[in-house]
Amino acid sequence: MESNIITKTSKDIISPKKQDIPLSSVQFSHTWVFWEIYSSKSVKLNYEEANKQIYKWNDIITFFQFWNKYPGSDLSNIFYDGNSVKYYFKDKLRIISVNIFKDGIKPLWEDENNNGGKYFQIDYLIQNPSLMGEFTKRANHNWKKLALCAMGGAIPGTEYINGIRFIDKTNFERGNKILFRIEIWISKKISEKEMNELKDYYEKNLGHVVVKDIKI
Repeated sequence: MESNIITKTSKDIISPKKQDIPLSSVQFSHTWVFWEIYSSKSVKLNYEEANKQIYKWNDIITFFQFWNKYPGSDLSNIFYDGNSVKYYFKDKLRIISVNIFKDGIKPLWEDENNNGGKYFQIDYLIQNPSLMGEFTKRANHNWKKLALCAMGGAIPGTEYINGIRFIDKTNFERGNKILFRIEIWISKKISEKEMNELKDYYEKNLGHVVVKDIKI
């Protein structure tokens, strides 16, 4: 799995002289960055070790080129799958979250673009490991749909989304609990009306939403 950031645009893929559609029709209004965040049992990770930019894009073609090749597009390949927890690299790092954030905004509360805003939290507690296959299938679908809606601005208020996260909170050292979480980080610039509209939409499509403050 690559740990160095790769930057591509649709111009790298489609020659302007041969294209059938204008590039502007497939470009997003922002550039987006995919992050992996790691944890380790054996070593204490600094910021650079724990947070890695993996890929960057600004159009739907490049997004799907990445998505179709990235192993974690099927969340069971990187997260707990009902049988085991996955570890990577020589330091045996565990990927605890995948994140898609606007370019220039880090998936950290300390980032000035996030601090003072809010986030939607949707938790999925799996009572039985035998249900993981069914859950993962639904989670894969919802995670991709959430990404496309956030990037494409299909829902009113999505322009205020700074980033989205899918987190594996499963921790067998603190009880036999299988827990996953979606977070949607919202800019402090959003109005209360738009916040409520976004909350209602995600509650209907993803599950019960808890609104929390981002404040350091």
